[in-house]
Amino acid sequence: MGNVHGMLAAARKLLGTTEHPPGSNRNVITKWYGFPGPWCDMAVSYAAAHSDNLSAIGGKFALTTAHARAFQKKGRWHYGVGGIRPGDIVFFDWSGSRSIGAIDHVGIVEAVHSNRTITTLEGNTSDAFRRRRRTSACIVGYGRPAYGGGGAPMPSGDGILRLGSKGQAVKTLQKNLNTVQKAGLTVDGDFGPATQKAVKTFQAHHGLRADGEYGPQSAAMMKAALAGRKQPIRPKAVVAAGVLEVDGVFGPATCAALQRTLNSRGKAGLEVDGAFGPLTVTALQRYLKVTGDGVVGPRTVAALRSHLGAKADGEWDADTTRALQKALNAGTF
Repeated sequence: MGNVHGMLAAARKLLGTTEHPPGSNRNVITKWYGFPGPWCDMAVSYAAAHSDNLSAIGGKFALTTAHARAFQKKGRWHYGVGGIRPGDIVFFDWSGSRSIGAIDHVGIVEAVHSNRTITTLEGNTSDAFRRRRRTSACIVGYGRPAYGGGGAPMPSGDGILRLGSKGQAVKTLQKNLNTVQKAGLTVDGDFGPATQKAVKTFQAHHGLRADGEYGPQSAAMMKAALAGRKQPIRPKAVVAAGVLEVDGVFGPATCAALQRTLNSRGKAGLEVDGAFGPLTVTALQRYLKVTGDGVVGPRTVAALRSHLGAKADGEWDADTTRALQKALNAGTF
């Protein structure tokens, strides 16, 4: 049985791993796994397998939702970031729904910071394995692998407030329930029958499953209710605009700038999230007037290079990205 240190060391060795060609999902990780598909969870499995930790993470996974549910089934799942540690497997939903069923990305926690951000090691992020700095905005939760060598124990709860829960989070909930529906609760931090009843009333009033458990969906609706809105307020991943560093790295900032440009050039309607997914690829292909299949193949690369004034043959390399970054900065793309 491996340990958390081995897991992180194996993941760090993957830094810089890319796809050949970009957008193809083809690299050493997908070759090891057995098929070229979205490979963020394949990368977690690869790092685990190459550090004797595959059983610790629950087995070999490519589907993020299935992996999160496997952690949950084993009692090794926690919603949100409370108690998160290096070596945990963190799951994201860019829409901010905080639902396991909506998870679409995963990474390995490398470090936890005092401002509630984390540093992660992630595969399939801008077509590469990269180190990222993430906030809690779009984190659904995390799974804690059963590492050998005395790994950290799970937090006492799973991040859901329910009958028997205690503490400051319960006090905040009670105060909010008193504010939005005049529940008349004693703000004592003890989730008893009266608080449970008030939660059920809140959930029923807002069209949620009235189970009396206060989780991510109820929290999103509570945020809306406190703001006087009827729809849940969910965070979204937004990459701020600014002058790009011409470094030849096609990361979230470059992708977001491309998305903004494609939106301004037509009716792409892209969410500016810095994720180079099929919708963004298809919008780029339409702009370049090539077949819009959502896959960055030789024709798309040739059209991009030609549009940037380079030879139409060749790969989407660092020089291609630098030319793209210069064009985006200059507003000439």
